Amino acid sequence: MPDFKKLMVASGLVLLSACSLNFLPGAKPTIPSPIAANPASLRIAVLAPEELRLPKNEIVLTVYQKSGSGEISRDYTLVAADAGQEAATVAEFRKPGQKLTVLRLSPTDALALRDQQQEMAAAREAGGARPGFSVDLDAACWNGPMIAPAVPLDVLIEAGTEEGFHPLLQDIDIFALMNRPEESRLKSCS
Repeated sequence: MPDFKKLMVASGLVLLSACSLNFLPGAKPTIPSPIAANPASLRIAVLAPEELRLPKNEIVLTVYQKSGSGEISRDYTLVAADAGQEAATVAEFRKPGQKLTVLRLSPTDALALRDQQQEMAAAREAGGARPGFSVDLDAACWNGPMIAPAVPLDVLIEAGTEEGFHPLLQDIDIFALMNRPEESRLKSCS
């Protein structure tokens, strides 16, 4: 797995852990477990500088569960969803200069996730399971001069519950991704 992908997964895991420990009054509820998510309503919102390009049908959501008895994991290629419909629900997270891209599961993948959720729920009863989400942005590229953008990258998740969007990755420094070693850096689109 390339380093860019590891960064995204690791950042998501750190944020998931931080969110689950947030008990402050008025704080957003914790990110729902993948087992509790509604696959038909699950949305990923990417808030990024205009120059970050997300290739169609190449952004992958991984839903996983790790336990002492093994790992249940599956990758789902995300498809475009109506960003206009979600704009108001992500407004509190959006920084000036960020464009919004919203992605969802295809109907076929939503059904496959339902099957995976049943498998994960059965395995979770055995105890010690840690479910999670990760988003692979390895296919993204930068369409502009390789200089520091004014805004960071944020990735949000809405799991089809009444709680709305939650940060999965937050304040990712794109300039740092541009300056990583060649094999793991954010590439230029040209």
